Parts: sequence; C-alpha cells; structure tokens
Amino acid sequence: MDSLYRFTILILLIFFNNCSYASQIATQLQQFINEYEIPRLSNIYQGAEIKIELSNTVALNYLPKCNQPIKIENQRPNATKRTNYAISCLSPTWKSFIPVSQSILIDGIKASTPISRGTAITSSNTTIGKVDITTIRGHIYTLKTPPYGLIASRNIRINTFITDSITKQPILVKKGARVLIIAQSGLISVKMNGTAMENGVKGQQIRVKNVSSGRIVYGKVVSDSEVLVNY
Repeated sequence: MDSLYRFTILILLIFFNNCSYASQIATQLQQFINEYEIPRLSNIYQGAEIKIELSNTVALNYLPKCNQPIKIENQRPNATKRTNYAISCLSPTWKSFIPVSQSILIDGIKASTPISRGTAITSSNTTIGKVDITTIRGHIYTLKTPPYGLIASRNIRINTFITDSITKQPILVKKGARVLIIAQSGLISVKMNGTAMENGVKGQQIRVKNVSSGRIVYGKVVSDSEVLVNY
C-alpha cells in the first residue's frame, strides 16, 4: 500500500512538474507572438487587426525540460491563415511543432446592394466592412485602393467583398470609335487620326487604323480617345 502511495505521489509530481514546464513554454510562445509575430504581420498588413491562436497546446505537457533557452521559429512566415511554430532544444536535443491559426482583419469594400454583371462599382453601391483576408481569394479593395470605376465581371451579392477576381476594367475605346494615334519614339511624337478596329480597356493593345494612310497598327489604350504606338 505504501509503495502504491509513493508511486502515485511520484507520478503526480512528474505530472505537475511537466505541467509547470509546459506553462513556461506556453508563456514563451505567447511572448514570441506578441513581441515578434504580431508586429511583423502588422508591418506587412498596416492597419490590420491581427489575431494568432495556438492549437494542440496539450502536447507541450509531454516535452522534456530543456536545459537551455528554447528556440521558436515560424515554419511558414509568408502564410496568412495557418502555419506551424517549431520549438527546439539543444540539451537534451528535441524538436516539436505547434499548429497555429491566424486571422488578419482589415477594412475592405463590400457591396451594399446587389450589383449586376457589367455594372460599374461606385461609392454608391458599396460600403466598408471588416474582413479576414485569410478567408478571401484574390486582392481585397480598400479605401486606399478603391475599385471605383471597375466593372462587375459577374453578379455580386449584397455584403460580398469586392476583389480583383470579380471585377474587370471598363471598355474605354469601342470598336469603330475615332481615336488619336500618338506615335512616339524618344522625344519625338507624331499625332494622327485613327479608327479603333476593336474594343479595348486601359493598357490593352488593340488594332487601330490610320485614317490618312489606311495602315493598321497596334497601339496601347491610354484613355478613352488616345492610343499610344511606340517606334
């Protein structure tokens, strides 16, 4: 009976000792998050609200006590949603991994009303809302980089956040429209009247016809009435 009692006490002491050390590691992990990871992500996603949570911390109870300061390293620093922290010790030598989930909340622009395909995105049919960018595909538009003037590439439901995957550039030059062809070479530029042979968005190369010569050339759309040709 006494042996069983002593064995039980020993097991409890080992258990509480391990729990105490696990608590120390958890504290160091939280310090790593607060002092390094959150500032690092905040610098990348300025103005964002960063949240980081550790998973499976029960596994810390089974780690041997380290005789030196442990090393903590983010295995996927470029990840936005999930990563792993590697915890390692040199004496005794061991290494363990803790799953980590992250959320990065920013003020994004979302639809305040349903927006039909082909409709322009404006401040009138959008509003601002908090969005976790780790749950959204594509580039989220914000007040610093608004989508105003872009066109909905599909029907957009109310409260849907606006991204580059559901928008497209509006057609600036329509087929048959009269345009000014600007031929440029170094400091020399020549302007001539032309006709667009196809629709074009800003920055797109389209075919244009020189009204005077009848020659067809390719030019880049720079505005709703100008096409730039480089020589």
